[in-house]
This record gives sequence, structure tokens and C-alpha cells, in this order.
Amino acid sequence: MQKEQTQYLNTRLAQLDDNERKKLFKRAALLRKIEQSRNRRRPDEESMRSRPLDEFVFKLLKDEDQEPRMGECAGQGLVTWLGPKTCRVDAGHSVVECHLSKRVSVAIGDTVDYSPSGEGFAVCRVKPRLTVLSRPDVGNGNLERVIAANIDVVVVVVSVVAPPLHPKIIDRYMIAIQRGGAKMILAVNKCDLLDEFTKISELDKLAPYRGIVHACFCSTADGSGIGDLENLLAGQTCAFVGHSGVGKSSLINAIAPSLNQLVGEVSAGYGRGTHTTTSSTLHKLPGGTRLIDTPGVRSFGLWDIDAATLPWYFPEFEEFSSECKFRNCTHSHEPSCAVKSASLKGSLSHHRYETYLRILTSLE
Repeated sequence: MQKEQTQYLNTRLAQLDDNERKKLFKRAALLRKIEQSRNRRRPDEESMRSRPLDEFVFKLLKDEDQEPRMGECAGQGLVTWLGPKTCRVDAGHSVVECHLSKRVSVAIGDTVDYSPSGEGFAVCRVKPRLTVLSRPDVGNGNLERVIAANIDVVVVVVSVVAPPLHPKIIDRYMIAIQRGGAKMILAVNKCDLLDEFTKISELDKLAPYRGIVHACFCSTADGSGIGDLENLLAGQTCAFVGHSGVGKSSLINAIAPSLNQLVGEVSAGYGRGTHTTTSSTLHKLPGGTRLIDTPGVRSFGLWDIDAATLPWYFPEFEEFSSECKFRNCTHSHEPSCAVKSASLKGSLSHHRYETYLRILTSLE
């Protein structure tokens, strides 16, 4: 490092107590380890040279000093749009474009404080969240990615025929929604595509969820069920989630035509949806309703769920689990398991039980 950098480093380290210094060097060591791991894939001489730990400590301190101070709050508002490095904050009187730093994790629906930063503003504080919908980060499964915050209802959108109904993702969303504290509505879209041959086969896939999840059958093509869905969501903050191509944006358009959301088509030959929505957006409607459109997903992982707590997210098990021979029964391999027995007898949905076992295996 240059002389000025060394002086800066020594001055800043002297301002920290022992505990703060230990945490700082621990973070720096982790950054260096990540860089070393990446460099092993690039065998040139320059990339194989390990940088001193002080350089990483210096970078962390400089980044920290460039962040807005907690006491310099310029305003507060609601995050209504989220991009890779910026977000838009509805401050009531205006919409403020804010820079996002690595130190502050922001989600659509968050209430945040923002402060002056350079020539603009940056989010400096996220208010405590009442509810969340989250999943493991795609790039790093050890990190939580909050999809939406402070939501009342999560609308899990599935479609029939194009693309066909895939119920497995419903189970995972059910668990994540329960964990995060919101309510769930299942919106079955494109019902106008059902004919006498496909109606039974498609809708029978939803039999395991009857009595567990409130389902709304709708179609943006003929308008059926849209009014019912709109009434269910009135006055609430609602996030629309689901596979690509199931019609999340189309449903939002049907509820609020003035929004004119971009709508994509299902990919020919594969029956898969195209990723029309590429970033999350919150729309305010008259009457206090807020609709959040989120990008479509191919799959959905579970955050902070372990084998011991998994049965809690299958509420229909409770009726039978008290009769299990063992109090800590995992409902998988134990003898005299009342949940397993109920599944075999048909008193409990075999599909839901098989889903439970599949998720349990993935967590062990």
C-alpha cells in the first residue's frame, strides 16, 4: 500500500476497540479467501499472487466511510421499485432515486430512511419488517434473499394448459409464506383454456389443497374470477409470485388496466413462460391496495427451514401427529407413525405426504 493509505489505515484502526478490529479482520480474511478461491480458476501468475490482508481491511474501511451516516437521515419512504444497484423510494411528496450499498439489504415493500450521498441519495436504514417472503440467494445459498417485505397477502399464480399446472411449487411457496407471516391465495389463471378433456386432469391436481388454501379460478381472457380476486385483495399489500408465463402481470393488468404491465408469451415448444418482469415493482391503487409484481422463477428454494421444524408447515399433519408412537417422530421411517398411516389409508393427501418426504430428504 502507499504511504497515505497506510497512514489512513492506522488512524482508522486506532479508532476501533478490540472487538470491532477482530470483526473487521475476520471480514477481510473472508474476502481474501473468496478472492483466492476465484483466482485458482485463473492460473496466470498475476492472479495467483495473494494480496496482503491489510489491503482488504483498507477497502472495507474506505467503503464504510463512504456510506451515509445514520444520523444524517434526509427522509423516509416506501421502496416501490428495486434494481441491481438502485431503488425508488416513494416519500409521499416525491419519488426519490436511491443508491444501494452492500451494507444495506433492501427489498420491495420496505420502509427505509435515506440520506445524502455524493450528488444523490442512498438508503441508510431499513425499518423492521412485519412480514417477509424470502428464499436462499441464487448465487450464495447461505444468504437470505427477501423477495418482498411488509406484505399482507402472497398471491401464488399458477396456470392451466399453457404452461401446464405444476403443483410442486405451490407446496414450497406455502411453507415460505407461512414462515414469513403473510396469508396466501392461490390464483389459478387461464381457466378459459380448459375443455372437457383437460378440465378434470388439470383441476384434480389441486385436490390436495382443498380446505388448506383459498383458491380463486380466473381468466384474463374472458374476465372470469377477476372481480373475486380484486375483492380478496382490497386494501392490502399483495405480492404476485409464480413460474414464468403463468400470467402474473396479466392478472395485475386485469385488476388495474391503467398500469399497462408488459406481458410476454409462453415459449413455443416448451410450454415455459418468458421472463417479462425483470425487476420487482410496487403499484399503489385507489382504496389502499398495493400490488407487487415479481419476476418469474423456474424453481423456489426454502430459507431457514430445517428437518425439525418442517412438520409445522404441514398443518394437516397435526390432526394425526399426536397419535404417533414417538413424540419427536419425523413421519418418515419411524414405526407406528400416525401421519404415514393416514397417508396410506387416504385420510391424508398422499401427494402432500410425498411432498413432505421429498423436502425432508433435501434438508437432511
